[in-house]
This record gives sequence, C-alpha cells and structure tokens, in this order.
Amino acid sequence: MIDYEIVDMFTDTAFEGCALGVVPDATALDDTGMRAVACEIGLTETAFVLPPESAGATHRVRVFTPERESPYGGHSAVGTATTLVRLGRLPAGESVQECGGRLLTVRANDRRASLRVRGEPVPPEPLDPAPLLAACGLTAGDLVAEPCVTGFGPAFHVLPVRPEAVARAVHHPEHPVWSGCPDAVVVAHDSRAQRAEVRVFAPGYGMPEDPACASAALGLGAWLAQSGRVPADGTWAYRVRQGEGLGRPARLDCAVTVRGGRAVAAEVTGEVVATAAGRMRLPRTTAVTG
Repeated sequence: MIDYEIVDMFTDTAFEGCALGVVPDATALDDTGMRAVACEIGLTETAFVLPPESAGATHRVRVFTPERESPYGGHSAVGTATTLVRLGRLPAGESVQECGGRLLTVRANDRRASLRVRGEPVPPEPLDPAPLLAACGLTAGDLVAEPCVTGFGPAFHVLPVRPEAVARAVHHPEHPVWSGCPDAVVVAHDSRAQRAEVRVFAPGYGMPEDPACASAALGLGAWLAQSGRVPADGTWAYRVRQGEGLGRPARLDCAVTVRGGRAVAAEVTGEVVATAAGRMRLPRTTAVTG
C-alpha cells in the first residue's frame, strides 16, 4: 500500500486553485507504477517524492500527468513542499527540491510556500501571434503589446491583450498550431496595480487550461522586466490571478529581481489547502525491490 494526498495550490479555500496529487514516499514504485498511480488519481499532475540523488538536495520529485512524465517540477513544488512539512517529512523553512536535473529552492511551512529561481531567463524570442491568437479565439485587435517567448526554465508564449479579451479567450483544441506550440499565456497586465489577469492554455503539457501555473507566473516576471513594465533595478512585486474561468480562482503572489533592465531572479508564493488523503494498493506493474 502507498499513501497519497490531494492538495489545492494557490488558494486558501478547498476545491479552488490548482489540485495536485502528492505521494510522500514513492520508493516502492517504478516508472510504470508511477504512471498508473497518476492515472488512478486522475489530476493534472501528481508529484512522487523520492530520496535525493544530487548533493545539496533535500528531496527528489518526479512529476507525472495521467499520460506521461513531466520534466519540470516548478509547478508542483509549492504543494509538494507544504505537504511534506505538514506530514513532518521536512522541517519548516528552506528546502531544495531536485527534479529533472534541476535544483529548486523552496521555503515552506504547513500552509504556504515560496519557490525562488535565480539566473538569466530564456532570452526573449519574437512570436508570430496570428495562429496562436486564433487557437485562443482572439484576433490581432486584442493585442496591446508585442508577443514573445520567454520564461525561467520552460519558455512560455506570452500574448499581452486587452482586459476584456482574457474572459473571451477559449482553447480550440483542433487548431494545428498546438502541434508545434505547447502553450499560450493570455495576459492582461495592470501596470499601476502590478496585477495580471491570466489564462494559461497548455495542451502540450497535458492540460487544455491550467487554473494556476507557477512556472508561467515566474515567466511573467521575465516578461515584465524585458518589456520595461517594472523599473530597471530592484525587486518588484506583482500578483497573478488565474482560474476564474474554470471556477477555480487562484492567486499567485510574485516578485521579480531586476538588474540593469534584466531579470536575474523571480519568486512565486501561494497558499496550499489539504483536501483529501488516502491509501492505494501497489499497481501490479510495480516491481518492488529491497
């Protein structure tokens, strides 16, 4: 038998925000078993916690959708770290998550966690917006700034639009652009309040629409710096609101550190609510050793 938890991230209210499955001890599961458990839990992502392999890491995580393994653990790091603290498997404070060859610094207690990334973001690339806008049910008239591809770690396709366009956006799964483009981040940014209303369509990552995406929120920090929407030096807070259209409102409190007009670090913080816990039989496919 294995234990599992279900938590809702980036909300203080159960059944809102982004749901995540967490298996706090996955040492009895092989690759096929993890896929089977993720499929049985049935959420967008399930995080499987393992002993670390890299020096300096406190824990290792493998993340599976019901279809496949995801190489990125940033999206789930907040919910995973909070769960491990709540269960007494990690002390409150700073920990280092290992996932997909990357080390991520997380600061967590049993209700809230912050994920911080450092280093240069992906250099911005120009983006032909027409096909992606069409795939999101929008037009060139909805744009308010130049789209681009940027982010910390995974690069996201950012479409800056008018506020009213965010609610009108819709994912058209049949559009051919998705065969070569994994995501679209539709964002309306209020520079006075430093608040962004966001929709994230990510069929390439196994989710038609994501109610709360930590990696995309961090990527928006890079976009804010690159587009001059924050001053050229200092650390600047911004807030991302997401998930309203799915009935799962989420709030991601973020900050970006800028030096000479270039982002050098970003942080995303969120509340986490435990909603369920259970035990599951080991899948028949799992080869238990030891």
